[in-house]
Amino acid sequence: MATVKLYGNLRGLVPDYAMQIDAPVISDLLRILVTEHEALEDALFDENGLRPHIKIMVNGHDIQLSAGFETPVHEDDLVAIFPPIAGGSQI
Repeated sequence: MATVKLYGNLRGLVPDYAMQIDAPVISDLLRILVTEHEALEDALFDENGLRPHIKIMVNGHDIQLSAGFETPVHEDDLVAIFPPIAGGSQI
């Protein structure tokens, strides 16, 4: 099973920010994730699909630079899901 870690405000929507999910590709993994944790569905998806600026990485590689939602997920993979992040100081 792959390890899925949630970051930022997504962590507060589930009991554990890291979980194990068995799925062949990212689309299946996301479907399982939102089925098990309904609060994540609105945080990750809107009427057009994945919300803008949500980043999904598999072993440090952005899925958008790979096969997108059809990116394979293997047993020892780390899938990291990041919400939009903004802020910082102005100089």
